[in-house]
Amino acid sequence: MATEHYNLIVLGANIGEQICATLLARQGYRVLSLPSAIQPAAQSLPCCPALNKLLKTLEGEHLLIDSGESLQLVTNDIRLQVGGLLPLENELLREFPKHHPSILALLARLDEWGRKLSLLLASPAPDASLIAFRLLTLYRRQLAQKLPARRLQQPILKLTTTLGSHKPQEALNQLLSGLCLVAPKRLSIAEAALKWHITTRPQTISLSDLSQLLTERYAAAGGQHIPLDELSGMERAGKRQTGASLKNGKVLSADQFLIGSLPEHVEPYPALTSTLAKVPGKPQTWTLSNLPRQRLSILSRQVILAGEQTLRLTWDQNKLTPGQALLEAAQPPDQTQLTTDMVREQLSSVLPFIDYELTESARPQNEKVMPKCFWPRGSLPNPVASNAIFCHGSQLLPSIGLNADIMLGQAVAGCLQKRMG
Repeated sequence: MATEHYNLIVLGANIGEQICATLLARQGYRVLSLPSAIQPAAQSLPCCPALNKLLKTLEGEHLLIDSGESLQLVTNDIRLQVGGLLPLENELLREFPKHHPSILALLARLDEWGRKLSLLLASPAPDASLIAFRLLTLYRRQLAQKLPARRLQQPILKLTTTLGSHKPQEALNQLLSGLCLVAPKRLSIAEAALKWHITTRPQTISLSDLSQLLTERYAAAGGQHIPLDELSGMERAGKRQTGASLKNGKVLSADQFLIGSLPEHVEPYPALTSTLAKVPGKPQTWTLSNLPRQRLSILSRQVILAGEQTLRLTWDQNKLTPGQALLEAAQPPDQTQLTTDMVREQLSSVLPFIDYELTESARPQNEKVMPKCFWPRGSLPNPVASNAIFCHGSQLLPSIGLNADIMLGQAVAGCLQKRMG
């Protein structure tokens, strides 16, 4: 049977790979996508600059909606709300009357750094190698003009100490630690800046709407697709990926391959598999059940609780049934584990008279905290002299979630465009 040749074949397309395929198809490249069978989750994505840039390119800005979400920081003597009825300046003035100007200035600096990082990480690195997304080293020349590259990789503690007072410093450390679920000692300025900027965006887009937009624009650009279930195996010569075979016997070849989530029966080349992004350890997690069906009006959808370890309590009706909430602990710099009694004690400040059930989620036994690694906590593969690229944005920057896939998808598109000419 004759071989069909493409400029790019995308295997197991999720949101990042879908973005890359759509952008390249619109540039006139012959693209074939084998999309993942997993349906987009019912969730909303904050409209970071990289996402806003993508929506402008795809003429999808009409899909944006106002966020309306807020979050709270709760400590023994602080209740700070971000994105609520009162402006952040008023909230800071109430809680930190002597230090609110310096806190505002610091958060504004983080916000600006996060904005620039979002756009920078969505662009291809100077030498088209995605390893730059890991260490920012290849962006250093660009960063020197816009951002303090070396400083961004330092822990957030280096920045918050400039406030000069223990109370606001600790509050800001707890707030950013709770957002990223990383202990302040291991949280880099870069990750905190990105997360703060993305979290405070006033508009969001439904993930299903974004996926549908990409599907429509991809089809309009002449992009082709085959169900991933039709994939039989992958063919290679040396370290290069040469093609993919289908169950009907057809063989597909391409100049470049972008690889996402593959079926269990398909194994990529071992030399490439060894370079897959390392999955960072997941936080200690609990489910709260038997809560009131409607959360208390004084609580935001997301509440950060300061304590021995920072906790993040989230009501998310898209993932949980009414009367449930998700509780996650910021990863400590060591292997410290919270007990149920410790967790209940921290929760008593926001759920004082509620008889709820607390169930800890199982964790893989072989997960380990990655020490002395500030940002990102995962690692991105180096393409090892191959024409295949793996795309794992949300593993690389777990605190950023799918927004990392949106950045990486655009960066990969730029890299592949340089490769294909």
